[in-house]
Formats: sequence, C-alpha cells, structure tokens
Amino acid sequence: MLRKARVPDIKQIQLLINSFAKKDQMLPRSLNELYEAIRDFWVYENKKKILGCCALHVSWEDLAEIKSLAVRK
Repeated sequence: MLRKARVPDIKQIQLLINSFAKKDQMLPRSLNELYEAIRDFWVYENKKKILGCCALHVSWEDLAEIKSLAVRK
C-alpha cells in the first residue's frame, strides 16, 4: 500500500535509506532530518514493513525536488 509516511515509520525509513548510504549509493539521513521532513515522505508498505520511500520537497509553485528515493530489493 502506498501512503503518506507517519512518525512511527521514521526508524524503518532511516534503516532503508542508510542501508544504501553504507554502500555510497545515497546520502545518509539522521533521525532528526527525517522527523523534520516527515510531511514530505511517502512510503510503500507491505505487511507492516516499509519496502520503499521517497520524499517530494516543494520549493516553489513550479519547482520540487525528489529526495531519498529508496526501494528494498
């Protein structure tokens, strides 16, 4: 199920993102960064496990940035 991220999802999101960061494939994200950006995040969840995440940060009326796109194998 694709849905907006919630506060209880943060630790799973961080584990997913940082698993790629350890391989130098993404930038690492701290818990603080993720809590501050929670409203930007969407997750794909199956059986209470986060399998994918992505943030869309809107900067301006017609400008946005996709951040922290990660999908579990």
